Amino acid sequence: MWAAFRRGETTQPALARERFRRLLVAIGADPRRATRLAESYLDQLSARGDRLPGCRPLLTRLRRRYRLGVVTNGIDRVQRARLAAAGLAPLFEVVVTSQSCGFAKPDPRILHVALDAMGIEPRHAAYVGDDPPTDGAAARAAGVRFVWLDRGRPVRGRAPRRRVTSLGELTRVFRCAAVAAPSRPPRPR
Repeated sequence: MWAAFRRGETTQPALARERFRRLLVAIGADPRRATRLAESYLDQLSARGDRLPGCRPLLTRLRRRYRLGVVTNGIDRVQRARLAAAGLAPLFEVVVTSQSCGFAKPDPRILHVALDAMGIEPRHAAYVGDDPPTDGAAARAAGVRFVWLDRGRPVRGRAPRRRVTSLGELTRVFRCAAVAAPSRPPRPR
């Protein structure tokens, strides 16, 4: 379903319902419950503040030197609530979701929305993502350096040049390479 969404073949609300409709049909249950089940799932998911070990200290260190933003194909209310539940929301200057801007990765326009909101040129930015065909393709097409957070999943095609296998390695990558704009106070809104 997410692949169909990335290809522009479905919308997020349709995806949210259809994945549960398919599940209910597969288990012989009433598919008319899909909408209610989808809403309940999103409510529960929104309350989760899961984060990778070491994430908050790393982001706090990076924020001292770089401006940080989030770009995600996730559902707006879910992603914002999860960042808040994880205590990470204050660390990001911008959060751009495919739902809020109308573009989904690998479409580079979603990254351009974030860059424009931050007033950063693509050549002064880096995008860290764990899905090279989606995240990497969006970054390349937007003119942004891509750093692959390799979480051990197989990659279709050629692996990206900049690769880390842990969050701790990002400190080294960003210290050694000028891949993001220096911090400065957020622009007045």
